[in-house]
Amino acid sequence: MNNFEFKNPTKIIFGKDTIKTLGKEIPADTKVLLLYGGGSIKQNGIYDQVKTALAKVEVVEFGGIPANPSTLY
Repeated sequence: MNNFEFKNPTKIIFGKDTIKTLGKEIPADTKVLLLYGGGSIKQNGIYDQVKTALAKVEVVEFGGIPANPSTLY
């Protein structure tokens, strides 16, 4: 086995109207990977809120992820 180090700090922000604070949490020179499943994120308005909050950073999207995927793409 190869030696390696893995660091995965996690910050969870939860509550009403907290999506709009996302832009303050992400450095301007960062790329964001936005992963989501079916259409509900767009139907309930969350998608638009997230895209607005992340307007100042580059966002790469990967949508259509099935629930509990059993294979890799």
